[in-house]
Amino acid sequence: MPDNYAFRTYVWLSILLIHIVAGCAQQGSLEGPLFENVTDTVGLNDVEAVRVAFADLNADGLPDVVTGFTRVFMNESGARFQPSTGPVVPTARGPNVVQFGDVNNDGQLDLYYGRYTEQIDQDSADDGLRSEIWLGDGRGGFVKRPDSGVGEPPESTVAACFVDYDLDGNLDLFTGNAYVAYGKSYEAFPDRLFRGKGDGTFEDVTAKAGLLGSAEPGNRDSRKPTYGVAHTDWNNDGLQDLLVATYGRQWNRLWRNNGDDTFTDVAEQVGFDGDADRSGVHPPEIDREDEKPFRANGNTFDTAVADFDNDGDMDCFLAEITHWWAGSSSDLSTMLVNQGPSRGFTFHRDPDRIARHHAAERWNQGDLHAGWLDIDNDGYLDLLISSSDYPDEQILRLYHQEADGTFEEWTDRLGFHWMNATQISLADFDRDGATDILIGTNNMRLTEEQIQAHDLSVGLFRNVAAARTRNRFVNIRLLGQAIGARVTVVTGRHRQIREVHGGLGHAGHRDDTDCRFGLGRARSIDVVEIRWPDADHTTQTFRNVAANRFYVLRKADKLETVPARACAPARAGAG
Repeated sequence: MPDNYAFRTYVWLSILLIHIVAGCAQQGSLEGPLFENVTDTVGLNDVEAVRVAFADLNADGLPDVVTGFTRVFMNESGARFQPSTGPVVPTARGPNVVQFGDVNNDGQLDLYYGRYTEQIDQDSADDGLRSEIWLGDGRGGFVKRPDSGVGEPPESTVAACFVDYDLDGNLDLFTGNAYVAYGKSYEAFPDRLFRGKGDGTFEDVTAKAGLLGSAEPGNRDSRKPTYGVAHTDWNNDGLQDLLVATYGRQWNRLWRNNGDDTFTDVAEQVGFDGDADRSGVHPPEIDREDEKPFRANGNTFDTAVADFDNDGDMDCFLAEITHWWAGSSSDLSTMLVNQGPSRGFTFHRDPDRIARHHAAERWNQGDLHAGWLDIDNDGYLDLLISSSDYPDEQILRLYHQEADGTFEEWTDRLGFHWMNATQISLADFDRDGATDILIGTNNMRLTEEQIQAHDLSVGLFRNVAAARTRNRFVNIRLLGQAIGARVTVVTGRHRQIREVHGGLGHAGHRDDTDCRFGLGRARSIDVVEIRWPDADHTTQTFRNVAANRFYVLRKADKLETVPARACAPARAGAG
């Protein structure tokens, strides 16, 4: 980290005290809107973008905002965003996906700039532009890394995540590629795994890792059109596995990390590939041939990974695009509940866990993104679903999890109505202990009348609900290479897990990498356990940890708190 990290950390922690004390003074019942639209007041007015992301680009502890993959707004004290003055990535045929990670281990976030190469068939001209790595300068600017190794071969890249699959301390890159010729065949490019060397350059290890697949469509080992990628430790063995969200109603993939630099697809065995109905049958009134089994599952865009039921293993919500006319030939968005070690970490598909109601007989469901957050800091994760691309009420929806594990739709309590919601990103931008929402929008497939009435601006919505509860929180930020780390917090009989993720789904979906926990009424935490993503699976355990604190921790540091009055922040470790 930079030499002045500790100083800057103390500065923003001092600011936190003001926010948190103010939040404590407002505690009460959970009434009124859950969020406040602060887009204009923080300086993001008149910004239009489909893609958005939170990312702390100057390592000051405050998440900055990136919109449209090309515009950067720096977070000033959690109250205002200012356009970056640093060198920026050029906008000439910009990327189709971006992802952030520290690829050269200098403490600053760098940028993967992924392109869907135009030369998809013989009729297309090659513009010569390729995917690239851009190194962060710590001020919100980026400089291209020559010969990074991620630009060849030219393929249809639409998704990416950073992950340390081999636990060597250097970030690796997993990219998802779509069709070879969209609309002309089912053939797809292979997904790519690039092993990071720690200096901003990468080696293509796709074939060595067993991920190359066969070119012929329709088989289990066929290359499939990927629209989203993610990683998680699906089977609790300390290794990061790779999740692949597949388009074209083809089977999803779950690549199990074998621990020897190779992967095995176990999606079929564990129920990740698709639902049990492989008939491919359309409704009787639809004059279409039934689909073959390999074309009878999902159009999956996002893979929202979390231990939502607090049972110690990672579950997943799959966000799907589907339509009324597809019938059983297409999967609906669904919750995948991990059954744990006693059942081989198989997934139970529970499509009714999140109730969806379609007012019209001929409906579309355009779920592009999904994300987990604890709206009211009650210790139970809630689910956001961002839907777009169709004219029939595609909006941002919220489902609140009750203590018994059921979900109640709270969309009408959000405090705003966001039509044709696209990419979402979650972070506590103002550091008041509550998770906020950044969201983009578009007008794809809307009617002309809807387009005229539709505002394309991005939205930033501040969580005001958590401050009205008596619930407490803890925020833990891990320094150094922490992608893949797992943080466990125990209060009484309540156990929660968070993983640090380097990418979550379609087109670079990314949330802030801080681990936030709602603690309910608990005044302190019995146990905090941190498992680091290294070859030794280094684990640190801390007991009797104070609530309503922001902690910053580097591996092997001691967890230290600064005595302060109620709700005052404290700091752990040396920056």
